[in-house]
Amino acid sequence: MFIHKHLFKMNNNYNKKRGFSIPEVIVAISLVVLIILTATNLLVSSMRANRNNVNRIIAYNLAQEALEGFRNVRDSNWLQNQNWRGSDKYNFFGENFFEDGKYIIGKKHSLFKGDECTQPLEFVNSVETVRYAAPWEISIYSDEGSKLYYGGVSNYTEYTHQIGANFSGFKRWVEIKTVPYQEASDEDADALKIGITAVVEWDERGVTKSIRVPTILTDWKSEN
Repeated sequence: MFIHKHLFKMNNNYNKKRGFSIPEVIVAISLVVLIILTATNLLVSSMRANRNNVNRIIAYNLAQEALEGFRNVRDSNWLQNQNWRGSDKYNFFGENFFEDGKYIIGKKHSLFKGDECTQPLEFVNSVETVRYAAPWEISIYSDEGSKLYYGGVSNYTEYTHQIGANFSGFKRWVEIKTVPYQEASDEDADALKIGITAVVEWDERGVTKSIRVPTILTDWKSEN
């Protein structure tokens, strides 16, 4: 009889132990959900910020490439004894850029073949040959022409204005504005200095973003 009373007492104490109530369970679940949502939002925000940084780095490099392209065109025109801003008669790079406005500059992928180097100098130095082998091409701005695609002739990804299967999401153009030299004569002032701004635009979650990278190009070989 003593044993039965003892067991009954233990069971009675066990039944009196208090468990979790429904409000407590709801509060605990709510806290767990809140922690998960907060962590998820932080992760998503971090991924978006990282993607935005990547896009801005790509855009900045594309803008710098456009500026370097114009510098290369200027220097190449000098080497060909042409006006540094191009000319209508010997136009090796497509459009000249005498007029203020928007232009597209892109890398050409027409390679100068080795066997062509053995041709007579008249062929190698001809305007048509030099124009074909020119590394850059300048054209007047158009919205469709400003689009950059994934492509290139190498075994790594390049951005090119030549229409391809995959649009990169970026657009690029260059804005040119004449900046006269104050010390130059009125006749030559408009021909010696230009302000050039490379603009790269892209879409990010429905919001259009862009960067602008300016520089100045001069005819530093001029005697003025």
